[in-house]
Amino acid sequence: MQDRYTGDVGDFGKLGLLRALCARNDLPLLRLGVVWYLVPDESHNEDGKHTKYLGSPLRYRECDPELYDGLRHLLLDDCGRLAPGRRCVRSLGDSGLLPTTAVLFGEQLVYPHASRYAARMSIRGEWLAHAMTVTARAEVVFLDPDNGIECKSISRTSRSGPKYVYWDEFSAFADRGQTVILYHHLSRVCPSAEQMNQLRIQFKHRVPPGFTTLDVVFTRGTRRAYFNSAAPRHRDVLNRRIESMLATPWARHFARID
Repeated sequence: MQDRYTGDVGDFGKLGLLRALCARNDLPLLRLGVVWYLVPDESHNEDGKHTKYLGSPLRYRECDPELYDGLRHLLLDDCGRLAPGRRCVRSLGDSGLLPTTAVLFGEQLVYPHASRYAARMSIRGEWLAHAMTVTARAEVVFLDPDNGIECKSISRTSRSGPKYVYWDEFSAFADRGQTVILYHHLSRVCPSAEQMNQLRIQFKHRVPPGFTTLDVVFTRGTRRAYFNSAAPRHRDVLNRRIESMLATPWARHFARID
């Protein structure tokens, strides 16, 4: 995650999903923990500038009027232009758009220039330990990396390592009985269905006994997958809430890919 992505169309889908799963009025209430894998803003591409949806209320607002209006208020000035200085996860956390009981961890994960392997492993270990402490009482933990699940070509201590969740980090939360929702940015290397199937196989072998992984894909712009590895006690309610969400206007923007 980067501050510059705050409130873009991908963030709208992300927040909409978390609200649908954890901010509903029906019981049981599920306490959400958010772990932003926050890295410094980059400027080499146009990512994060996809905010034109805020000018298309007929297409997006009916999905979640409170969320849509809240993001407009957060990001736009009185003239409808992006207001400088507002796009950061801290302001999002203060916006009230996430469930009121949510616990949020937004400590930046970054390696000092020229730092060595041991130092980087230590930095990452301390960062994870802090994230786990903050979210210890959450029932559902959302892991929000910049890119997604680890890939073979990027080690956790490489410069790009902080942009990925590594499987042992995922397991650290799941193994203590928490449902884990994990964000993954689908690539254009191969069809989305093929990528999803490969990842489903990995989740099947890595989740604790009794866990079930449900997935949905946000289809606006670059496809973003959300893998919901549900603890047994949460499986039925999360499945029901995802099905309910896909029966609303959100179905224009989310899909299941087989």
